[in-house]
Amino acid sequence: MDEPVPHAYRNLLDDEEIEALLEISARPERRPVVLLVDDEPQVLAAMRGLIESAGLQCLTARSSAQALRRIGRDESAIDLLVTDLRMEGEGAGLALIRQLDAQGTFLPIIVLSGSPRARDLVEAMRLNVLDFLLKPVEPEEFLRTLKRCL
Repeated sequence: MDEPVPHAYRNLLDDEEIEALLEISARPERRPVVLLVDDEPQVLAAMRGLIESAGLQCLTARSSAQALRRIGRDESAIDLLVTDLRMEGEGAGLALIRQLDAQGTFLPIIVLSGSPRARDLVEAMRLNVLDFLLKPVEPEEFLRTLKRCL
């Protein structure tokens, strides 16, 4: 038995009973959860596979609006947000980051972009973005960045 056992239990239980108690009270290890936001289905699928291959759980959203709904519902379960900076449709990644900041929602964030503008990068970094990666993302670099940010 490598785990510490309160002294009071040592007086009441034998070693076998203590070991059984530790087994049933042990919490299963929780896999970190990454919310991935991108408007391109092929990118979502490829990045999701990469994230899951690292033993992480991955939730996806195809727009900033969908991501906001998901964060509103599951914020406490999400450990990291990875978002494209520029998306079509219901809003860009930068708008998502601004809205999270305005709401007081703090999530560690990694930004991805294929064609970044310096002004957008500077603003994103001011909004507590942890890192920025260029698309197409190198898998090894992406996985190192995920592990560092989690």
